[in-house]
Amino acid sequence: MLLSKEGVCKYNCHSNIPFAGFLRNPFGAIRRLRGIGLDKPGFPLPGLTQWISPRKLNDMAAPVGGLLARSSALQASPGPQAPSILRIHYVRKDHNYKGWGLHTWGDTTSCTQWQQPLKPTSLTAAGLVWELPLKPGARRVGALVHKGEQKAATGEVDIHACMPAGETPGIGNGISSGAVQEVWLVGSEHRTFASKPDLSQVPAGSLNKQAGHWVSPGFVLWRQAAEDALGPRTFRLHFHSRGYMWINGAGVQGEEATWELTVAAPPAAAAVAKRFPHLFGTTPLVVPQEAVDRISELVCGQLLVSVHDAAGEALDATGLQIQGVLDETLTYDGPLGDHLNPASGGNAITLWAPTATDVKLLHYRAPRGGNPEVFQMTRGSGGTWTLLRPDDWLWSYYTYRVTNYCPWTARFETVEVTDPYSRGLAADGVRTQIVDLSDPATMPMGWLDHEAPHLAQWTDISVYELHVRDFSATDETVPEALRGKYLAFCPDRVAGAQSTQDRSTPPRLSAGLAHLSALQSAGLNHLHLLPTYDFATVPERTEEQLRVEEDLSIYPPDSTEQQAKVLAIADHDGFNWGYDPVHYGVPEGSYATDPDGIARIREFREMVQALHVQGWRVVQDVVYNHTFASGPSSRYSVLDKIVPGYFHRRHEDGAICDSTCCNNTATEHVMCERLVVEDITHWAKNYKVDGFRFDIMGHLMLSTMSKIRASLDSLTPEKDHGVRGRSIYLYGEAWDFGEVAGNQRGRNAAQMNLAGTRLGAFNDRLRDGALGGGPFAPPQFQGLVTGLHLAPNPAAQPVQGGPEDQRAELLVLTDWVRSAMAGNLRVYPLHLCDGTTRSGEEVLAHGLPLAYGGLPCEHVAFIGCHDNKTIFDQIVEKASINESSEERMRMAVLCLALITLSQGVPFVHAGDDLLRSKSLDRDSYNSGDWFNRIDWTANTNGFGSGLPVATKNGGAWSYMGALLSQADRIRPSREQMLTTTRIFQALLRVRYSSPLFRLAATANVVRQVFFHNTGPDQNPGVIVMEVVSAPYEEAEAIHGLYDPVYDRLIAVFNCAPYANDMPYPASVPQGGNLKLHPELAAVGDSRLSAAVADDVNRTLRVPARTAAVFVQQRRR
Repeated sequence: MLLSKEGVCKYNCHSNIPFAGFLRNPFGAIRRLRGIGLDKPGFPLPGLTQWISPRKLNDMAAPVGGLLARSSALQASPGPQAPSILRIHYVRKDHNYKGWGLHTWGDTTSCTQWQQPLKPTSLTAAGLVWELPLKPGARRVGALVHKGEQKAATGEVDIHACMPAGETPGIGNGISSGAVQEVWLVGSEHRTFASKPDLSQVPAGSLNKQAGHWVSPGFVLWRQAAEDALGPRTFRLHFHSRGYMWINGAGVQGEEATWELTVAAPPAAAAVAKRFPHLFGTTPLVVPQEAVDRISELVCGQLLVSVHDAAGEALDATGLQIQGVLDETLTYDGPLGDHLNPASGGNAITLWAPTATDVKLLHYRAPRGGNPEVFQMTRGSGGTWTLLRPDDWLWSYYTYRVTNYCPWTARFETVEVTDPYSRGLAADGVRTQIVDLSDPATMPMGWLDHEAPHLAQWTDISVYELHVRDFSATDETVPEALRGKYLAFCPDRVAGAQSTQDRSTPPRLSAGLAHLSALQSAGLNHLHLLPTYDFATVPERTEEQLRVEEDLSIYPPDSTEQQAKVLAIADHDGFNWGYDPVHYGVPEGSYATDPDGIARIREFREMVQALHVQGWRVVQDVVYNHTFASGPSSRYSVLDKIVPGYFHRRHEDGAICDSTCCNNTATEHVMCERLVVEDITHWAKNYKVDGFRFDIMGHLMLSTMSKIRASLDSLTPEKDHGVRGRSIYLYGEAWDFGEVAGNQRGRNAAQMNLAGTRLGAFNDRLRDGALGGGPFAPPQFQGLVTGLHLAPNPAAQPVQGGPEDQRAELLVLTDWVRSAMAGNLRVYPLHLCDGTTRSGEEVLAHGLPLAYGGLPCEHVAFIGCHDNKTIFDQIVEKASINESSEERMRMAVLCLALITLSQGVPFVHAGDDLLRSKSLDRDSYNSGDWFNRIDWTANTNGFGSGLPVATKNGGAWSYMGALLSQADRIRPSREQMLTTTRIFQALLRVRYSSPLFRLAATANVVRQVFFHNTGPDQNPGVIVMEVVSAPYEEAEAIHGLYDPVYDRLIAVFNCAPYANDMPYPASVPQGGNLKLHPELAAVGDSRLSAAVADDVNRTLRVPARTAAVFVQQRRR
């Protein structure tokens, strides 16, 4: 270990504790004391953690001034006392200490965040050492050794009185003068040792880890050194068909078969290692042919690998991850689930379960109750199990009983599980239903013949994001039986139920349908529905859903009572966002009038058809990045019960990755990728879904997304009942984080990998530039729209700086917004606030290129969505507290304008056009109908509904309460809410009035979109964007797209709290006769109508916090 003058080693460990085996000689040099270590015989030196051999003690005595002469004085020590230091030793038999850190909790002043483990205090010949200062009166401290997400030893320590360490003369100031309690952690053991452990009695490895990787028939990869100081190490593969192996201090015991694994030269395994970038640097081990020949048998049992040193001492043993070898030897491309069986002319049910030792099918006649008929399934090729079924089983139910070895319990488990290829379900997904999706009973009338509204190009898309239950659960104009259901989107159903209940009232659209109709008439055309597949977190039978019966409106706007009532039933009510997938291929049952059987299928189709008739194309929010559960116990675990450890992405030590929130899936594996591709195609073909939004898309492999695109492109109206696969739009969250960041698991569908793929991605630069900060920044941070520099929020000034700092930041954020409005294109040239002109990919934002797109359709322009707070709520937090409700409304309209007039695909969260509030809730996924409700009649926007739920917001209640207590002043009026949506609808009509706002070609954006008022001397807070038509229709190859109505359109976004006069762009000819766009002039809003073009002075006057579009009409 090398120390700098500051006592920092090459592992960046600060050594201000005892030099732990280092002494400073009289000349100031630091030298290592050989012979020090827990594995050496000797006796303890008072005040040091190490054991020192008698011979070496003499080496130490002279420099420290006669330590031995005073040994008798050191023996006189006080009695036991409360320790002030907990010294933790970490020992590994394999001596692999690189990269380990310590996560701590409890009564120490060195508690850590998971992402910032403590670096070792010292590295000795015997292992790692940490010294943790203890709090006064400490009782318990917990510790876990980990390397990223790879976990090793852990345990909790009870603090007790012990002998003081004393002050050791001459050892510097590292040794504590108080009592020191010592404890040892070893390998991967989940226990602590109070004294130096006898390593021969500690298991050499763990059955509960799977750090070995059988990646192809001939190779195992394992991060163990091929040799050490004693010479080459020996590796072995061990197998037991019934899982009876164990590990002790001598290594693996009880195997039925074992084979030696030889170390391969790295080039021999290079091709294999390429498929697993995260395993770079592991040792490749060659599997003997005898074991290769038995792969189909071996993967069904318990597998371990072990390593011994040249002297025969057991160093480590671990389980094997077998996803790689399964992908190369036991995949299957035939039909799965219930399917036609051409060989028999009937039907069959097939399950892919290559590691199972037995599979039975349990057949039920009803969705619940009754005893099953049990049928043995037959093992087939490619790891499948099949049963031929009678035709009369149609509409009945089944589950599987699967027996396999489970790495999570290190034993064989027999579990009951539904079919991952389910196409129908009983309520709560407890049984798979056998269905025929081509049967008329599953379709509304006219289903097969109807088609979605036509879409010419993807940049014609605009998206409105909506939750099925939010749409109608609290809408009293919807019949009660249909509230929160698919059928609430069907005008005929709503009208029919109304007329049935009250024949004196003529049928009418519900308030929600009327609002959607107005938005669609303005041009909005894609309705994005939050998850509608079968998810876990809502009881599907209405009678089993709890409700808040009390009137919550009686409580003050900053009360804790509302959230307390909501949380009391939150896990048992009818609300959840639904990002908890169980069965990907079946509609969610809680949104159907009957969750048992085919009602959910028919009603989902009826909803899609009704929306198509109303002019909407339908987007489904899909969550293929994780499942709600894994393991053998949860009733919501499906994939992992069938092939444990295969469908989920795993850390190098075998644990399931959970960076997405829980149970990350692994589309880099063949059969997981197949499931996702086929499932998406199923929804497009059988439910006529027109687009898919991928939750945390960056955790899917880019190859998976490419295969999805190719599969959808193969769907044609002629053979697929009107489905045009090439018009289906794919977009998602392309964030790059967790175990896939930086292409660690292969090239993933993250922002920096998407250029040219035609996959849309949410652009956080527009969001953060407009509002300021970001999801993980202080909520008071301001941006372009929320008043940065021009109307400062005193709460943000301590962190965003003084006037000059804020001005500089404002100009940078304004450049971010300009880049987004130009389609987030890598090649688009930007004249920046520093005076330079650079392409979008040459500018940094969040440490990455500002622009990352290759095509306009790859840009999803958004500022608000279901995640995080609504636009209105963020404005409340960020804008100065002195702003009026009118000015906050104007800020919200500016956000909507920036979204709507950007190149790419505009995306708006439902209700943002009505100033929707969730009472500052930052994550309302489980906050019930109360905090998530939308009032389509604009009588209330939801602000002041009480403090948001404590589970996600409790730490921010102090500042939230101060804002909510002023709800009467902050809450917008009904007229302000209606004005917002009227202006939004006018902006939509502006967008669709000219093809220049919807350019599809990158080259056209570069040559037809221009920004003025740029550079270091710009008027801050104002964006001037000009879009120019080609001069004539045949000039597209040279000049770009032709607009038959307008020569040019100039959009001015004045985010300043005062009016601004902006000069005409120089390109506007004399007598250009610019006018406010007729759609904006027709709104009737006094502030917007005050935006005027002065042809004489060639200025554009735009009122405070106003977006105006001026047009130059084409002369005919």
